[in-house]
Amino acid sequence: MKMPKALSTWFMVLFFLFAALGAFGVFSNAMLDGIFAAGAAITLFMGK
Repeated sequence: MKMPKALSTWFMVLFFLFAALGAFGVFSNAMLDGIFAAGAAITLFMGK
């Protein structure tokens, strides 16, 4: 498996990882979810 190079992809992976952990009650931090979601959106629109 190749590692993603785009920063927006890393933000999306981290967002879905922490969202899934929060859904199972293992880790619940809305602030981190918001940061990762905003980071994914911003870097995706910037094209980096």
